[in-house]
Amino acid sequence: MKAFSKLPLLFILLILSIGIIGCSKSSNNTTANATTGAAATNTSAVKNITIWHYFGDTEAKFLQTLADEFMQSHPGTNITVTFMAREALMNQYTVGAVSGQLPDIGMVDSPDHASYIALGVFEDITSDLKAWGQLDQFYPGPLSSCTDASGKIYGLPNNSNCLALLCNMDMLNAAGIQKPTTWDEFEAACAKLTKPAQQIYGFSMSAISNEEGTFQIIPWLYSAGGSVAKLDSPECIRAMDFLSGLVKKGYLSKEAVNWGQGDAMNAFKAQKSAMVESGTWQIQYDLPDIKDFKYEYTLLPKDKKYASVIGGENFGVCAGTKYKDVCVQFLTNMGTAENVARWCENAGKLPVRADSAKLRKIWTDDPNLSVFSGAMQYAVARGPHPEWPTISKAIYTAAQASLLGAQAPADAMKAAAATLAPVYAKNPIAQ
Repeated sequence: MKAFSKLPLLFILLILSIGIIGCSKSSNNTTANATTGAAATNTSAVKNITIWHYFGDTEAKFLQTLADEFMQSHPGTNITVTFMAREALMNQYTVGAVSGQLPDIGMVDSPDHASYIALGVFEDITSDLKAWGQLDQFYPGPLSSCTDASGKIYGLPNNSNCLALLCNMDMLNAAGIQKPTTWDEFEAACAKLTKPAQQIYGFSMSAISNEEGTFQIIPWLYSAGGSVAKLDSPECIRAMDFLSGLVKKGYLSKEAVNWGQGDAMNAFKAQKSAMVESGTWQIQYDLPDIKDFKYEYTLLPKDKKYASVIGGENFGVCAGTKYKDVCVQFLTNMGTAENVARWCENAGKLPVRADSAKLRKIWTDDPNLSVFSGAMQYAVARGPHPEWPTISKAIYTAAQASLLGAQAPADAMKAAAATLAPVYAKNPIAQ
């Protein structure tokens, strides 16, 4: 009786969840979190475009600037930019895929794009983008996150970040060693820099059981010549064996399995690790706190090749829009070399276009950002795959088992591959 009595309430909540979807294509209404352009009129000739995003204040303001500029150069177009919290926005996409209540343009985290492509949230705009003629300027990693397994493109990357190695140069100089470039040099550096009596480790990273852990593990798999498409390959097993070996030898704390990326950086800032796997965003949020020692970035060390992994956001044209042509025009305008450079300089992010990186000296002259700009040449996307969360879980689960010694790396990676076999059988991964 108790369970049955809840049905009306659940039904009401479902109706409400559908009803609070943001402005429909035919509506001119706005919410408290929406900014409507000055070009709005009540005539039927106006093309009303809605954009959903979860940016913070700085990027939200610049998105509105681009919308205002577009409206000025495209009379008869009105753009409503609406902020939603990230989780709420993702839920709205899920509901909207069924109800048809979607914005005209939507933002999505790059590893999630494939999932929403599979749900039918985004339009195939391949032919439009190819006609634009500028796709060859985008870095392969970010662009691949907008692409399905058949090569169709459902959006454009907006900004990016990746990973590099941050070194305490006071510690390295005192030990008489250079910044490592290979795995052998890296392990040798860890051996010299680790000081058990002082609880100082040679290296810190995140191997936590969530997407942050997967994010930091992926570069090691690709550096060894492996990929997430075949986790039981000799190359992937070698990578996991190498990382677990760092723990066994005391060069990397077992606490890495509990550390998010901020925790790993905190160990570095406290000089409890000499090197840390670090993301672009930490330049802005963490480096200003370091005043007691010198530091420098370098590429993550390579085995067979250099590797990194991308983060960042994409924008796509949503299914069912009445104004696909205008939406594509907005995306390509936002994605020009100059606007990408403006955006990423303003937000402290990395450009997703190679030619954009050449337009501002900050990405070539800044000693920190220049390293990340170089790493973008080697950065891979997470996936893309509609079941990326399942893939990610298999990766961090194998890493945890290996680093904690619960399973041999080979066994852990074979178990991960077995878990993913039916996933890949249904939908092969491109990488």
